[in-house]
Amino acid sequence: MIINQKYLKEYSPLSLNMNLDEVMNYVPVSESIWVKPILGQDLYDEIQEQIDENDLSPENATLLTDGGLWQYLAYATCLEGLAFLWCHISEIGLTRGHSDNSDSLELKDLAYVENHLRRQTEFLKDSLIQWLCERKDHYPLLPDKTCQCGCGCGNLSSCGCDSHYGKLNNPNPMKLLYSTLKKNTDIK
Repeated sequence: MIINQKYLKEYSPLSLNMNLDEVMNYVPVSESIWVKPILGQDLYDEIQEQIDENDLSPENATLLTDGGLWQYLAYATCLEGLAFLWCHISEIGLTRGHSDNSDSLELKDLAYVENHLRRQTEFLKDSLIQWLCERKDHYPLLPDKTCQCGCGCGNLSSCGCDSHYGKLNNPNPMKLLYSTLKKNTDIK
């Protein structure tokens, strides 16, 4: 994992007094769904190795902070863990958290929060891609597809095309696995 509890708490919308042990379970899946398609396996592995050795290059340290990678990953982790933080799977089935001082969100409220969090995550994704593409020379392991427009022109920054995979209206392909929208064939 390229983020620890300290930075997850610092860069995410989670409460500062929240126990992050349970949230950390969602970091690996968030990295696989949201981070690795942008960074590619080679750049991800380089960053992970440098973090493990506590010897980050200046470029990768800047990517994590100023580039927004940690904030993007923190929001993606919240998004991926949201449903399971709202409810719990136990031996008696699915249950929602409730205490004497608070009530759980209703499902429609949870959907609103999830949509808002997804929009923020997608915005942070676009910002990260733009940041990386503006500094592509510093990241030789970055896959070419990250900075190429979907029309094949090879120029993400000046192309007027909206078809590259990093745009909000064409998000991470893994998002489709989690879409709650009905397909056109389901509409009557």
